[in-house]
Amino acid sequence: MDFIAAKITEVDPLESDYTLLRFASEKPITGHPGQFVMVRGDWGMDPILPRAFSLVEVGNAGAILVRAVGKGTALLAKMRAGDDISVLGPLGQGFTQTDNKRQSILVAGGVGVAPLIFFSEQLAFLGQPATFIYGARSARDVLLRSRIEQSADLTIITEDGSLGETGLVTDALTPILANASPCRVFACGPEPMLKAVARSALKADIPCQIALESPMACGIGICKGCAVLDHRGEFKYVCCDGPVFEAKSFFGGAE
Repeated sequence: MDFIAAKITEVDPLESDYTLLRFASEKPITGHPGQFVMVRGDWGMDPILPRAFSLVEVGNAGAILVRAVGKGTALLAKMRAGDDISVLGPLGQGFTQTDNKRQSILVAGGVGVAPLIFFSEQLAFLGQPATFIYGARSARDVLLRSRIEQSADLTIITEDGSLGETGLVTDALTPILANASPCRVFACGPEPMLKAVARSALKADIPCQIALESPMACGIGICKGCAVLDHRGEFKYVCCDGPVFEAKSFFGGAE
């Protein structure tokens, strides 16, 4: 698989340091929720490595959610329509919904909302609207709210109480899991949140998939920079074994 030439088609500045970038190439952009692309701008040799981003949209144009936290992401966030980028993907393993009889519970934390928006819209298209729990530090970190509300039943949790309920995503998740209705949990966000969500689901004997984040340079399993240890102490590579994993493969069961 090689990088393809693409162009930025739309730049949508969001709250804080977030930007939604849409891009297109000669062929349609493909991929599934949870998969990612490696993206590099036309900025020369510095920074030399591409950056990994979950897909938010596919089709005639693809979309990624960029948070400016370093040099590469800051340069991407400053791009304009018509600028050139190089894209490798789709890469990795995405979310899988194999049991249509189970209600889908999507749990997002921070920028982890990106693949879950994609997944929520796909489920809605299939006639399976999800329950969406979105946790953020404050109202300024809640992104694309109206878009999520069009495809899912949205509950917002903020740590400072500036929007929605005050607390953590598990505060909203626990009573849902206690309901007798069959469900399945899909989560993406910071590692402490993923651990808490996974353990809550496993304790209730609810299937759970988690999307991990890890620094990576290649996206295809060559650099080994995204290695993580599963609950058996075996190495897994986020770029090719994941980024989506069954929660039980990392946590084994509830504590």
